[in-house]
Amino acid sequence: MMKPSRRFVRSKAFSLLETMVALLVTVICLSLLSSSLKLFTLFEKDRHDPNELVFSYVQFAKFLKKDSQRTYIDLENSNPLKIMFIKEEKKKDKKGEEKIDKAGYVLEMDNGGNNLRVRRSGPDGGNMTLLPIWGVTFAARDGLMEVHINEKGKRSILYFKVDKAPEKEKEAEKKTEDQKTD
Repeated sequence: MMKPSRRFVRSKAFSLLETMVALLVTVICLSLLSSSLKLFTLFEKDRHDPNELVFSYVQFAKFLKKDSQRTYIDLENSNPLKIMFIKEEKKKDKKGEEKIDKAGYVLEMDNGGNNLRVRRSGPDGGNMTLLPIWGVTFAARDGLMEVHINEKGKRSILYFKVDKAPEKEKEAEKKTEDQKTD
């Protein structure tokens, strides 16, 4: 009688060992993948938060300068809860004549109390959300806006330089003329 060759006979223990190694490799790959994904999400979150304040500063500064001949603060209607400012924009009529259009804007916290926004009322109105925040106070002087922002664990002060109000310029010219005559 012939004995069967050992080459062709597979052992059940060997296939069980192969299965265990394959499962171990799969578990290691999945744990590495999940830890690397968690690392990337934490990295993006930490990296994004500080830049959000800078982004909103640049966005609002560009908004103040864009398409405006003059931007100045309405000191009579501004208070620690909001700043009113006026943008004078050059627009052309149907006849082709240039006309100066004055548009009033308000920098404030929204009604929900968690976002800094700029709004404009009227038929061309709307709002632009700038930044999610916890609290804000405003200070306005002629030619300078101060925005004191409270965020989670941080405080920041943003300064925006704008033009002086036209009435103030006329009064300053009168004072210099009066000083010259004296």
